Amino acid sequence: MSALRRDLAVALVATGDELVEGRHVDTNSSVIARALIDAGFEPRRFTVLGDDEDELVRTLVELAREHGAIVLTGGLGPTLDDVTRHAAARAAGVELVQDEAVLADLRAMFDRRGRTFSEANARQAMFPRGAHVLPNPNGTAAGFALEIGGALLCALPGPPREMRPMLVDHALPRITARVVGLPCVERRLFHLFGLPESAFADRAGDWMARGANPLVGVTASGGRLSVSVRAEASTRADAQRVCAARGAEIRTRFAEWIFSEDEPDLAAVVGRELIARNITVTLAESCTGGLAAERLTRTPGISAVFELGFVTYANRAKVELLGVDPALLAAHGAVSSQVAAAMARGAAERSGARLAASITGIAGPGGATPEKPVGLVHIGISADGVVTTEERRFLDLGRDLIRDFATNTVFDLLRRALVRLPRDSGAPTR
Repeated sequence: MSALRRDLAVALVATGDELVEGRHVDTNSSVIARALIDAGFEPRRFTVLGDDEDELVRTLVELAREHGAIVLTGGLGPTLDDVTRHAAARAAGVELVQDEAVLADLRAMFDRRGRTFSEANARQAMFPRGAHVLPNPNGTAAGFALEIGGALLCALPGPPREMRPMLVDHALPRITARVVGLPCVERRLFHLFGLPESAFADRAGDWMARGANPLVGVTASGGRLSVSVRAEASTRADAQRVCAARGAEIRTRFAEWIFSEDEPDLAAVVGRELIARNITVTLAESCTGGLAAERLTRTPGISAVFELGFVTYANRAKVELLGVDPALLAAHGAVSSQVAAAMARGAAERSGARLAASITGIAGPGGATPEKPVGLVHIGISADGVVTTEERRFLDLGRDLIRDFATNTVFDLLRRALVRLPRDSGAPTR
């Protein structure tokens, strides 16, 4: 990020007892932070507070000393625990006044909806003197912008569907208009699978150093890495040039693991590629219990290439539905490369699909042995009749995470198998 500048520093505040008590999660701040960063600002403080007016006053006064702007969400409702407008007025040293135009709009809104207007709703037409009202066409809680100690406070409603349009249409333009020499920012995203976060950091080196321009950052989830490249420059063209150069280096250095530059869901990437190349697919699942099929069928149009799948949880189902030899199960157990191969082969033969994947493993918490611990998963891939298997030993981080890791691994292996298959030029069967 740029050198420290107070006018570029923004603090984010989320209010509500439901947040500090853990009954709801603050999702607004992450959305606001990304929008601010893309606009060239630097989110430096995240604060979550309960519905305590005195504490909110103290926090706003403190934040105003070190930040050019404060974006606050929540506390604009009609009840007594909605204290944002009162705290903001006290922090700015002004009184609350009623906005007649907002009050009239509220009454008209209630009339249109056939609802009775309560005097409690009139609280939502009260604003600190000197504040600029930020309209809310998606709800009853208008926001406002107010100067506090040289900082611009933008108070927005808590519901995300109301907050986001107000942020984009009103808050960000007001914050931006106050700044001279706002840097131009360009961003790229890359999505990788199969590379540990630590290995990425080793290969990226000083690209991730604090203050680097462009700055490379990474987050990990379910075996996936989301890599961001953020470049700053005085002109848009220079920012694009710097960002594009680092992006080209990332494509070269991490080509083996990059699966997308726009879609973070591996299943969606694979599903779209299957449809585009008209390659039929099937899935045979044991420990994931249909999770992979569920993920795949989120892709619109996937029925053109995915006709059926198999959830063969019990050994009997593996034998009867997939034709797995009982002798293989007796000799090697259900969680083995031999059974994974047989499941993939059987699924391909029974469905007629060119591409088949099987999953068998131990998701826990029970069912493990010293030789076959929780987290052991075998995956089979059948591509035009050629069957291969892979073994993975995931950390025992809980049943759900193991199933998620296994599902993502299946889609990564399918993605890699797709590269080697020629496109089917025939018309889709469905």
